Amino acid sequence: MDLGAFSVSVAVKDLAASRSFYEKLGFVAVHGVAQQGLLIRELHRHS
Repeated sequence: MDLGAFSVSVAVKDLAASRSFYEKLGFVAVHGVAQQGLLIRELHRHS
């Protein structure tokens, strides 16, 4: 089932740890600057 696109914003205390966690789940950074405290990520799934 394709649910389309959606977004969720999550405030975190440790951006580096969050980035590592989401990369392990398959998310990739598509926009933002970590040094400014903002990363926009997408989940890339292969069918």
